[in-house]
Amino acid sequence: MAQTPLTLHEREEIGIALTLDPDQSWALMSRQLDRHPTTIRREVTANGGRHHYCPASADSRASKNRLRHRARRLSHRGPLRDRVIGELVLGRSPVAIWADLVADGVERVCPETIYAAVFSGTLGLKGTACLRSRRPRRRSRQQRHANKRTVIATIANRPVEVNDRSEAGHWEADHIVGKSNRSAMLHLCERVSRYSILITMPEGYGSLAALAGLVEGLEQIPPHLRQSITFDQGSEWAQWPTLEDTYDLSVWFCEPHSPWQRGQVENQNRQWRWWFPRGIELANIDPEHANAVADLINNQRRRSLDYKSPAELYAAMSVR
Repeated sequence: MAQTPLTLHEREEIGIALTLDPDQSWALMSRQLDRHPTTIRREVTANGGRHHYCPASADSRASKNRLRHRARRLSHRGPLRDRVIGELVLGRSPVAIWADLVADGVERVCPETIYAAVFSGTLGLKGTACLRSRRPRRRSRQQRHANKRTVIATIANRPVEVNDRSEAGHWEADHIVGKSNRSAMLHLCERVSRYSILITMPEGYGSLAALAGLVEGLEQIPPHLRQSITFDQGSEWAQWPTLEDTYDLSVWFCEPHSPWQRGQVENQNRQWRWWFPRGIELANIDPEHANAVADLINNQRRRSLDYKSPAELYAAMSVR
């Protein structure tokens, strides 16, 4: 998604879309403009609504707003600034400082204003010296979970034979995350047979760890059953080009904020939670135990498979 302000051209596109269909969904317009639906909604709501939106007026208003300049609240010397600095030096958090100001009924600033003042240098303090995180600078929200992919093959482009399960060898992947996001297990699920593979990942699920787990799992699969794999938009899949080149398979991604589009693996994850409940430390799970649980699931007969088991169908598909 773009991070820059809306341009006049984009506002004109919004105006045209609303003229053609005033009730058009924000999600549809956001896909056409490659913007977040909330960005579109706020833009239209702030400028007359669906039936009175004017691109030129909206762009003029936005330009004037960008020219506004207001001094930072804590840039002026005074009792409030001195108190905030004094409490930060003592190691108190911005939230605690705000709560004390509210309780005392004096002039106040919100925690975000205090954070902004620290990171901008307004208070003459460094984040490494007064904040619990010891972070020297603030990362933008978009960078916190940055995804290094440059080419996105979305699930909308996935071939029909993958979607209707008429061809074997197409997989979905996800992580089962352990306590405090420190450990994980990789789950691979084949779409036709519903056969599952579990890989323990005691070192967490960063992009390199995820790549290692995927390699371990794919090595267990016969080459002719390694056709494609579908991920969500998580940054842990950033090494997908290496995977694609190594195994000559197709890689697909769900639309942003739509992990449910690979619903098979999501549904299966709920079953794993019977054995691996939320909050458990997955780094302590023995691989043999994980395999035993996977065997139990894979050998269960399923109504969706005409009461055959995933293991039975997968064994038949594995024979060429």
